[in-house]
Amino acid sequence: MARKTQTDSQLVTFIKAVPIFSSCTQKELKGVATSGKAVSFEAGRVICKEGETGVGLHIILEGEVKVLVGGRTRRRLGPGAFFGEIALLDGGPRSASVVAETPVRTFAITSWNFRSVLKEHPSMPVKMLEEVCKRLRENERSLSN
Repeated sequence: MARKTQTDSQLVTFIKAVPIFSSCTQKELKGVATSGKAVSFEAGRVICKEGETGVGLHIILEGEVKVLVGGRTRRRLGPGAFFGEIALLDGGPRSASVVAETPVRTFAITSWNFRSVLKEHPSMPVKMLEEVCKRLRENERSLSN
């Protein structure tokens, strides 16, 4: 039982590191943690494909992925990094492809499971919206400089 509590605590820490969840309470973070599941991908597996409809968020627990835009590698991500946060909110097309470079384990949350969490924790959407607005402002500033 102590192992599960430690794992749950680590998962909550990973989730809190995702900017849209950074203002959430422990209770809200635990709600997010119970809405997803661990998923494993073998090396070389395409996890998300650019242009296809996104179904949710992945937080990397183990392994490394590469992010490709237009077929070119733009960055590599490892444990604690995340992708798909926009798809979690709007289900729109993926802006990049993500491929497992090594065996990868992620914590995955689908948008439909996440909506249930939002209904249980009505203060979460406002916190998340504030973070999204903050990121939009930062992007606008960087484009205007």
